Amino acid sequence: MSSFFKKNYQLPLCKGAILGLGSVAMVSGAWAQDTNSEKPLFMPKRDVTVLYAIKPENSSLLQSRKIIFSGDGNTLRVDGPDNMGMVIVDSAKKTATVISHKSRIYTVVPSKSDQSGLFLDQNMTFKKKGTERIAGIICRDWKVKGPQGSADVCITDDGVLLKQEGADADGVEGQTVALSVDYSKLSPSTFQVPVGYQQVKLPQNKGDKPSLVTPDSNAQPLIPMKAQPADASKGLKVDTDENPYITPQKDVDVVYAIAGAMPGLPPFHQRMRWSVGEWKQRIDSQGVDTYMITDYHQKQLVVLNPELKKKTTMPAPGDAILAPGQKPSGDYLKVGEATVAGQHCNEWEMVDSEGNTNDICYTDDGVMLRVVRNNIPLVVALKVVYAPQDPKLFQVPSNLTELAPAHP
Repeated sequence: MSSFFKKNYQLPLCKGAILGLGSVAMVSGAWAQDTNSEKPLFMPKRDVTVLYAIKPENSSLLQSRKIIFSGDGNTLRVDGPDNMGMVIVDSAKKTATVISHKSRIYTVVPSKSDQSGLFLDQNMTFKKKGTERIAGIICRDWKVKGPQGSADVCITDDGVLLKQEGADADGVEGQTVALSVDYSKLSPSTFQVPVGYQQVKLPQNKGDKPSLVTPDSNAQPLIPMKAQPADASKGLKVDTDENPYITPQKDVDVVYAIAGAMPGLPPFHQRMRWSVGEWKQRIDSQGVDTYMITDYHQKQLVVLNPELKKKTTMPAPGDAILAPGQKPSGDYLKVGEATVAGQHCNEWEMVDSEGNTNDICYTDDGVMLRVVRNNIPLVVALKVVYAPQDPKLFQVPSNLTELAPAHP
């Protein structure tokens, strides 16, 4: 986040589907203590949502980050950009829950957080200064010192940090300032894992693989996107017979890079294999034992974990998939062309079922090669191989025990 957002625990980056949101924690220790000095509140005394502008050291670019605080002083949530993920820190339980909306999975890791605040700690030294108004709210200025750095902070009487400028305990400079403050009452669900997300257990020993705790009913395969057309003024509306194929017309094996939940984190890989004859799709995610087979004839999705000898069967998500040779109806907007993974594709601007505008690049035979939203590549094909797919890849092993869908 910013310089004073000290790294007290590291979120292990699960090599694959679980997407760490970065090192997000409460600040702690290593600061000279002055028990005689007056101190501000370290955490808000009531529910509050703050949108911060952040300027890291050696950067002229401002970043924005929304942080939501529970009024009990124990819980906060940091939202990643573009709704890609979030971290929920619970200082009472000393846990951090890392959530990826894209993969619909989460992991819980230990946190060394305590009753400290975002940038403040009981062991720091504080000197009260004047007051100022930020985001329309009066706050008290404090000079904060540590062994390797110092900073100026401004905190409201009820514990909301509105500004920080200076260096952290590692001597890293940065600036943070509140753009807006909302004291609306928060629902308990604000600090809970969304219903339907799967938990991934991180490796306990070197060489271990992350594993899915329970297959879940809302696991989402990377299905070809069907969408409503966007604003016709932004692209070329084509005749219906020129609409793109949005499902593969040939057997194909594609490896995708799926964007990390926060800038700077590496993507994970997802392999999609498609059989036209079987009319089935198989999805394997890097670093996770679980994979998915979708049978579009039966409209059925099976989540399999051969290591645990478990499976979960559920209806296939999304709309019905078009049969081979069929194109979607309606108005589609062509906004450009590209070459991705050595394959030519046409780019189409569409609004998906959740209201998000995407630029989606499809080959002439219906293979999705790229999804871009708000100029951020979310899905990019790395390798495309056209070859007949072995029907055995799409068969569900007979020795798996059926497990009911989980609902956290």
